[in-house]
Amino acid sequence: MALTKPVKSGRHHPGPAPAPAPPPEPAPAPQPVEAEPLDGEDEIQQLCQELNDAGYKAEVTFGQVVVSPWMGQESADVVDRLADMLFPAKLLNGWRFYQNWAVYIPPFLDHRLPDFMVTPGEAERFDRMRVYGHSTLLVVEVCSPGTRIVDWEDKTLEYGRARVPLFLIVDPVMTPRTVALFSDPLPDLAPDDDRKPYRQVVMVQEGATLELPPPFGLKIDTGALFG
Repeated sequence: MALTKPVKSGRHHPGPAPAPAPPPEPAPAPQPVEAEPLDGEDEIQQLCQELNDAGYKAEVTFGQVVVSPWMGQESADVVDRLADMLFPAKLLNGWRFYQNWAVYIPPFLDHRLPDFMVTPGEAERFDRMRVYGHSTLLVVEVCSPGTRIVDWEDKTLEYGRARVPLFLIVDPVMTPRTVALFSDPLPDLAPDDDRKPYRQVVMVQEGATLELPPPFGLKIDTGALFG
C-alpha cells in the first residue's frame, strides 16, 4: 500500500480536497553552443615543433604528420662534406645553410624538412616554420634504406610542386652510389601528376663530376662527397 501524507481538515466538516498542483513547466530546451573552431594549421605547427624539439623529424604530407628519426652519421657526413664544398660560394654571396627549416609544399599545408638547404640571405617565408620552394637555391636529400623510395619518388614530385629550382639526391644505398640533380621544375604540377616533375635530370655514379648550374657555377667531386 502506498503511503500518503494526511491532509489537515476541520473537526466536523472537512473542507474540499485541494486542487491538484499544476504540472511543472517544461524545462527550456538547451540552446546549442557553437564550438569554437580549432585552428588546425596552428595545431599541426605546434605538434611538428614539439616533435622536432624532442629529436624527431616531423613532416606533413597530404595533411598527415609523418615522423622519422634524424639522419644517421653517414648521411650527416655527406652533408658536412657538401657544405664544405659550397662554403666559399656561401661566403661570397651571403647565402644561408639550413638543416632544420622546412619547405612549404602547395597546394596543401604540407611541408618537408630537407637534409640540407641553401637559400639567399633573405629567403621568402611562407610562415615562421617554412620557406617557399621557389626562393631556395638548392635542396638536398641523402637517402637511407628507410627513406630512399620517398626521396626518389614522393619528394621529387613535392619539391617540383614547390618550384624548388635545384633538387639534389645523394644515394649511398644504391649500388654503385649515385648522385642526381633535378632542375627546371614544371610550373603547373598537381599532387597526382604523373609527368616527370623536373625537365632536366643529371645522374652520375660515385667518382664522376657533377656540375651545379648558376648561381653556383661549380663542380662537385662525388668521390670526395662520399668520403
